[in-house]
Amino acid sequence: MKQRLFIFLLLGILILTVDIIFNDENENKITIFESEINSLIGTWVEQVGRDPTVQEVEGIIKQLIDEEILYREAVKLGLDKNDIIIKRRLAQKIGFLRQESETTLPTNSEVQDYFQFNAERYEVDERLTFTHIYFSEGDDSLQRARLALKSIQSGESDSNFGEPFLLGKNFSSKTLSEIERSFGQSFAEDIQSIDIKSWSGPIISEYGSHLVFVNSASEAFTPELEDVKNLVINDIVLERQNNAVKEYLKELRSTYQIEILADLNEISD
Repeated sequence: MKQRLFIFLLLGILILTVDIIFNDENENKITIFESEINSLIGTWVEQVGRDPTVQEVEGIIKQLIDEEILYREAVKLGLDKNDIIIKRRLAQKIGFLRQESETTLPTNSEVQDYFQFNAERYEVDERLTFTHIYFSEGDDSLQRARLALKSIQSGESDSNFGEPFLLGKNFSSKTLSEIERSFGQSFAEDIQSIDIKSWSGPIISEYGSHLVFVNSASEAFTPELEDVKNLVINDIVLERQNNAVKEYLKELRSTYQIEILADLNEISD
């Protein structure tokens, strides 16, 4: 009995020794794959605009090795624990991996159905091309604008009126949302109702009063599928990739037990 226990003890020590030896070798062994080097060289070419020299490639590899050594030492010290930035980065990375697993292109029938169901997403907005004369905000802003409009309608040159405007005088093929961002909601709403090819106003913006000459206006429309087919395919693939991550998380949640050690009411206060 004592002899058997002694043999088991020796076997245990032998297994532990072998395990330590191989683990130490694995921990201190760094393998650099060709794919990693090619990826870093590709990034270099994109940033610098030329192929790296032999010395620069050696520098790239050295930096990769240095980073791997520092990473491993940081993990040994536990620096990766309880670090929100590292957690988010790793979460993003595994999310990207799940997305990359879903790369199947949709069939023509799927593209057609998706386009019909989401047609409003591909609608081309109404666009306006216009010129304006600006009168800065003040008590007499509207009055000056009205007097200028009468003079222009009587044949006087529009270049004789107005003040410099920070965003310029002429706007080409702008959507209503773009116009709203530049001039405000009220201006964007009012400009839709004025006549084309004639001076109109005054229209009020966040900056003052404006006389406006709309050169052209194109109505909103939904393009043909063939005109936006590549965009539709990209949207389908992206939606599938996002769904793949959601389904993956749904599966994983069922395997985890969640415990929140905090008073949420106290935190929200």
